[in-house]
Amino acid sequence: MKYGHLLPLFAVVAVGCGETEPPSPMTKLPGQALPVATEQKVEDPRLVGRALMQQKRYVDALAAYEEARKRYPQSGEVLATLGRIHLALGDLEEATRFYEMAAALAGDKPDMQVALGIVHLKLNRYDEAQAAFAAALAVDSTYAPARRNMAAVYSKQGRFGEAAREYELALDLRPEHLRTRFNLGLVYAGLGRYDDSRRELERVLDAEPDNARALYAVGEALLKENDEDGAAGYFARTLAADTTYAQAHVQLARMLMRQGDLTTAADRLRRAILIEPGIAESFRLIGQIHLRQGRESAGAKALEAYEKVKKVEKDIELFHDRLRNDPDDAEAHYSLGVIYSRLGFTGVALPNYAKAAQINPRHLQALNNLGNIYFRGGYLDQAAAAYGQIIQQDAEHTAAIAALGQVYLSQQRVDEAITMLNRALALDPNWLGAHQALSEAYKRLGQIAKSEEHKRIAMEIIENRKKSNE
Repeated sequence: MKYGHLLPLFAVVAVGCGETEPPSPMTKLPGQALPVATEQKVEDPRLVGRALMQQKRYVDALAAYEEARKRYPQSGEVLATLGRIHLALGDLEEATRFYEMAAALAGDKPDMQVALGIVHLKLNRYDEAQAAFAAALAVDSTYAPARRNMAAVYSKQGRFGEAAREYELALDLRPEHLRTRFNLGLVYAGLGRYDDSRRELERVLDAEPDNARALYAVGEALLKENDEDGAAGYFARTLAADTTYAQAHVQLARMLMRQGDLTTAADRLRRAILIEPGIAESFRLIGQIHLRQGRESAGAKALEAYEKVKKVEKDIELFHDRLRNDPDDAEAHYSLGVIYSRLGFTGVALPNYAKAAQINPRHLQALNNLGNIYFRGGYLDQAAAAYGQIIQQDAEHTAAIAALGQVYLSQQRVDEAITMLNRALALDPNWLGAHQALSEAYKRLGQIAKSEEHKRIAMEIIENRKKSNE
């Protein structure tokens, strides 16, 4: 899923300008080849770990690098890689700890300081990030990654003038670095220097004509200069490069509304909402269209959705920003899943939970939420698989055990359901859902006395909860 940027793009500079992927030391050891198979025992666990990292098997890679740490306790490379693995698994505090150790061991290596700063940047610890990048520049003032990441700190703080200077210095060092040039273009837009912004962005497009983000950014710069026709052309080019660029649909819809073509505008907005429901403006505009068409109820609902999405829009953009920089950020995927679930957008929440669980199979909450969505949607086999994965890792996870029992009941596997539900009650005798499901299960078997007993207990639990809430 791709994400179209929130309006206006130059304002997004503050949350998405850094090179926020820590260095990942994946190079071969001298004279050694990276193994294809990992089942075979090898002398150096770093080789196994690197192969697993390439396969994005982070949990397995963690075990390999923990063994490597025992053998090479003073290796900055091992410590930094452990930081990278914990980062992918969503444990940012642990990632910070390992990067700090790596940086302390490699005081003369600016890349370790940059890696540490990037983690602080992910945690919105701007002072700590700035200190780390400054330390890297103290070692080597010509180290471009430190310059562009220092610029990212300034951008996130809204200090666009300082950000521009750092990006300019980084470009002097690495003029071929397109991402730096793109970010400089965004910063110039944030400063109202639209001619300079378009110049840098067009240079990006010279190298990458189908760069959707750059095409969109040029379009927005033109819009700020009141060149609506030129902007429309770039938004159309954005969608030609990436049909899922939701924000381009929103911009074109706004233009169509001004032209009086409400029907086509509404189609654009519905498409944008399907792609990315985290853009509040989509709901506001389609609400206005409904009201102009005399559809007051539909308009009111759309504007209500606008208010809900608006409250979390910045959080959504924050996590999308993290994923643009690190697609394997499990916690960012999970957090997006939670936000979309709370908004009622389960169709978008589901792939985020699934991705989080894929990256980090130990993320039990992601698996649980994934199972719940599957269960409510009637995808029983998938729900059973998610709950089963939880139970394999935690044999006393009452919620997953009870939920799996309910799945079995829905699959007409009554005996298996009863076994699983009783297992849940052995862990928690007051688990309401287990009693309710057991009442139904025994009823299906014709064991009415047992059915009524569990029904009675369920009612008592409900009454007790009511009293405690009074």
